Amino acid sequence: MIPALSDNYMYLIVNNATKQAVAVDPVDSKKMLDCCTMLSVDLVAVLTTHYHSDHSGGNAALAAALPSLEVVAGEKDADRTPAVTRRVADEERCHWAGLQFRCLATPCHTRGHISYLLEGQSPGLFCGDTLFVAGCGRFMEGTSATMKASLSKFLTLPETTRIFCGHEYTVGNLEYALSLEPSNTLLKERLQEACEKRRQQLPTIPSTLAEELQQNPFLRAAQKGCSDEEMSQLRRGKDTFTTLGTVITWVLDVKSFFKPDG
Repeated sequence: MIPALSDNYMYLIVNNATKQAVAVDPVDSKKMLDCCTMLSVDLVAVLTTHYHSDHSGGNAALAAALPSLEVVAGEKDADRTPAVTRRVADEERCHWAGLQFRCLATPCHTRGHISYLLEGQSPGLFCGDTLFVAGCGRFMEGTSATMKASLSKFLTLPETTRIFCGHEYTVGNLEYALSLEPSNTLLKERLQEACEKRRQQLPTIPSTLAEELQQNPFLRAAQKGCSDEEMSQLRRGKDTFTTLGTVITWVLDVKSFFKPDG
C-alpha cells in the first residue's frame, strides 16, 4: 500500500518467488518505480480500476519507462484510460507475476469500472472507487440499481477477503454511518479507532468483507435487498452529508444536466 496525492492509495503486489510485481492504480509513477527499485522487483503489469486521472495518471509514464509492461483496464473504460495494452471483461481470470486474479465488472462510479480479486488462501479485493471502508463510490456513471448489482458481487466472496480501496475516506464514511445509527456501539468504536489511526498518520486500510458487513451501510443495504430508491436516498445522504460534499454534488448535478444524451 502506497499513499499518493492527497488521499489516494496505490498498491504494489509482489510475488516473492518470482520477484515480479503488479501495480494497482499507480497514479504516482516515480513513487511506484522507486518502490520497485527498493524491493528489487520487476513491475510486469498495471491494473487500472477505472479511467479517472487520480487512478490512471501514472500509466503513460510507467509504460514509457517499461516497454514490456502490460497495462490493463476494463473493456468499457479502456478507450478513456492511458496506455492500455489489454482489455478485460467481467469474470475473466488472468495471471500476472505468477499470481491469479479474477476480474469483476463493478460499474457505477464509471461505466467500465473493474475490481480485481487476488485469489488464493488469503484473497484480496482491489476495488478502486466502488467499495470503500464503510462506504461506496459516487454514482457518477450509473444508477442505484447499478451500484446494488456491483456491491452484490462482493457479497459472494469469502468474508475473510481483505478490502483494498482507492481512497482514505474511512473517518467521514463512519461518521455518516453513525448518523444513520446513532446508538450503534460498534460504529462508535470503529470511528474512534479510525480517528486514532489517522491522528498517527496511519492507514485505516485494509478492512475485511466481514467488517464491511458490520459497518458499511451501502453493502448492508444491498445484502438486505433494499429497493433502488432506498439505495439512491442512502447515497444522496452521503453526497450531501458535509458542506464540501454538497458543493461537489451541486457541481456534478449541473454538469449532468448540461451533458448531451449518449
